[in-house]
Amino acid sequence: MEVKLSKQQKVAVNGAEDIYLIMRQILRRENKIGQGQEHFWMVGLNQANKILYIELVALSSTNMASINPREAFRMAIYKLAVQVIMVHNHPGGDVTPSYEDQDLTDHFIQAGKFLKVEVIDHLIVSDETYHSFVDSGIFKKLQVSERWILPYKLKERYREEGLREGEEKKAIEIAKAMKQKEISITIIAETSGLSIEEIKEL
Repeated sequence: MEVKLSKQQKVAVNGAEDIYLIMRQILRRENKIGQGQEHFWMVGLNQANKILYIELVALSSTNMASINPREAFRMAIYKLAVQVIMVHNHPGGDVTPSYEDQDLTDHFIQAGKFLKVEVIDHLIVSDETYHSFVDSGIFKKLQVSERWILPYKLKERYREEGLREGEEKKAIEIAKAMKQKEISITIIAETSGLSIEEIKEL
């Protein structure tokens, strides 16, 4: 369900606090019963970081671990969003991310890469405060996680790393051979692509 936004809420996002202030207003609009449930929203942004939409993807009294990326990214694709921010609330007020929160974020980062819609943060909000995965450093760790990476992407990565490793070994062999022939270090560096410091250590 798309959330109606006022003109004042269709702002350019410069950080987590901008999103939090808007999401807190939206959460406060809920009735007392609704505030006791966990809400999961997706916030879509355009290339200028302006909010295109906020969609309530799920509403539950249990955790959000079962949310399907297909449902969550549907509006992003429809509205041509280039970036999204995940947001959900913890009704109890403790905004500390659970393992399930982190795993869901990890899953969505990989889904976003596949769909070409970049996930740029995940906020956990309460009426009083919020937790940003980016500001806390968790997001950076999840970006390099391989838990949800697609198998063909892993194969591509390993192949590229193998090629780089092979090229580096070849460059070292060339540099060693040239060094034995007492060719100038500058020429060796230009030929092999290694740095002067690396050649001196050979």
